[in-house]
Amino acid sequence: MLTCDAADGRWMPVRWTVVLVFFCLTIVTAVPAAAYYDEFVAPLAEIPLTTANTVGARSLGMGGVGLAIVDDASALATNPAALARLRRMELAGGLAFRGEERTGAAFGGDFDTSVTTTDISSLRFAYPFPTFRGSLVMGISIDLLYDLAGDFIVSYEDSIGWNEPDGVTDSTYVFMEGPWDQTEDLLTTGGIYGFTFGAAFDASERVSLGAAVSYLYGNYDADFVYTADDAGDLSDAYESYERRVQSESDVSGLRFRVGTLIYLSESLSAGLVVETPVILTFTGYATELQRTLGSDGWEFNETRDFQDEIGLPFTFGAGVAWNPTDLIALGLDYHYANWSEMTYEGQIFLGDQSERERAYEATSELRVGIEVTIPNMPLRLRGGYMTRPVAYQGLEIDQARAYYTLGAGILVDTSFTIDVAWISGVSERSGADYDYNERTEDCAVVVEAAYHF
Repeated sequence: MLTCDAADGRWMPVRWTVVLVFFCLTIVTAVPAAAYYDEFVAPLAEIPLTTANTVGARSLGMGGVGLAIVDDASALATNPAALARLRRMELAGGLAFRGEERTGAAFGGDFDTSVTTTDISSLRFAYPFPTFRGSLVMGISIDLLYDLAGDFIVSYEDSIGWNEPDGVTDSTYVFMEGPWDQTEDLLTTGGIYGFTFGAAFDASERVSLGAAVSYLYGNYDADFVYTADDAGDLSDAYESYERRVQSESDVSGLRFRVGTLIYLSESLSAGLVVETPVILTFTGYATELQRTLGSDGWEFNETRDFQDEIGLPFTFGAGVAWNPTDLIALGLDYHYANWSEMTYEGQIFLGDQSERERAYEATSELRVGIEVTIPNMPLRLRGGYMTRPVAYQGLEIDQARAYYTLGAGILVDTSFTIDVAWISGVSERSGADYDYNERTEDCAVVVEAAYHF
């Protein structure tokens, strides 16, 4: 009977999204005996839904700040109350290039993988209605919120156990254990977009209020292959074992966001934002293949439908913006979410609630940024820094995840602007149970153009 070696109670996390996890235990009853395998299923990044993309090239260039400083239609995804700042119709769009390189070792085997993606990152439109006083602005947008593309492969030698036919009868076996050459390969593609509608108005001379609702949609596809080869010729019955899981799923959900923008003085403002919990539904199918080669070889193939749900918690954000002069803008944002409150339903196997709380914890993000307008030139230069703690605690954090950012904005004429942002960060993690260590280098370039009517 085929099973995961979980006798030591070891947590076996899965690469990025959780759709693969519910394939971890598969029981094959149609064959008299099979190998036991000990795949550790690449203890890599946390569930990607704990780290959303920063929306807006201006915000990204300034370290991700935006709750109090945003002044364009990207407010739909940051602080909808800031839509009230718009005085002209705005039509905007953007492209994003993202790259990730991951290096390290597992069970003594080195790995080096990388993945790059280029996507339409945003399409936005905002319309300010004529008013006798104050402001009333509505807008719609489509933004890439989560990039789920990834690539990971690692080869290593580690001991596994299997039931070996003892040569007397077909129903008699002896347990054997020894080192086999093993390889894990996981390729993921997909992303989640948010189609957002929002509105904002001035409740008073110093207070703006706004709200937005986002329909989240997208897809996630994964192809996971695990192989174990008897390179040492330890078994007379088996030469190799392979397990392949391919899944395709559509993702959907609904999220609400409310915010306020308060003008404390002519040069100082503050923003507050609350995002409601969201239930993301993964609906699709998966095909699993398991087989061994050898004199006692066998094969198992199954396709099944699934519908799983992941519940994300409340998130809170607060920010301030300060303009000491007309040429300088400073921003500071704080974001908080308690990821131990995530919920799971369906075939997803992540252990009991206590295990979830130990695996994921609350995170607090700090973001700071600056923008300088070059005198007598249609140019703004930006820079910033953001901390992005990893919510998943299944690995030891050796170097906390953080990013440096740079950006620029160019006014082509009185109606057309171009914004460019660059972000780069490094993090390191390790796990003693797997003799595992990794170093991840992330970078992204976002280019946006906006036309103001």
